[in-house]
Amino acid sequence: MTENPLSALRRLLVDDYHALRERLARRYGSADFASELLHDIWLKLGRAPAEGAAVAVRNPRAYLYRVAINLAADRGRSERARLSTAELDALHRRAYEDLDPERIAEARMDMRALADAINRLPPLRRAVFIAARLEERPYKEIAARHGISVRVVDRELSLALDDLSRAIEKDRHGGGNAVRKTSSS
Repeated sequence: MTENPLSALRRLLVDDYHALRERLARRYGSADFASELLHDIWLKLGRAPAEGAAVAVRNPRAYLYRVAINLAADRGRSERARLSTAELDALHRRAYEDLDPERIAEARMDMRALADAINRLPPLRRAVFIAARLEERPYKEIAARHGISVRVVDRELSLALDDLSRAIEKDRHGGGNAVRKTSSS
């Protein structure tokens, strides 16, 4: 009886654990992070349906390494998203907290500046920002909706966040329109 591809990948992960961990630790500078990635791969392989593994992987070691790199990239995007969401949430909360009138007025001006800055974003960048941050849509869904790659979604969101930060900062200091007009839309 032949071993199914998922079982073979799990076995290879166990057999090559130390070599994969060292390679990932060199790449990311942390043995602990490398161990976490390999643990996530193990869990991912355990959740995969057996019938979905009908196709054998041509190079299983390279496949496991690529899965680890993809998981690390997903974590990085997730961490950046959490930080950015936290910053926007803080701005939103600040406008509605029980504050003195001067701070309430300042927070309202910040919210208006943010809304104006969002409206000044190029159309694709604005759509990506709204879908990712306000509607909390997955990057894959946003990419499919706009006919772009996930990488473009990530780039446009990053540019939108940069543009919005600059616009709000410039507005606070009496400047004008700080949103870049370039876009791949």
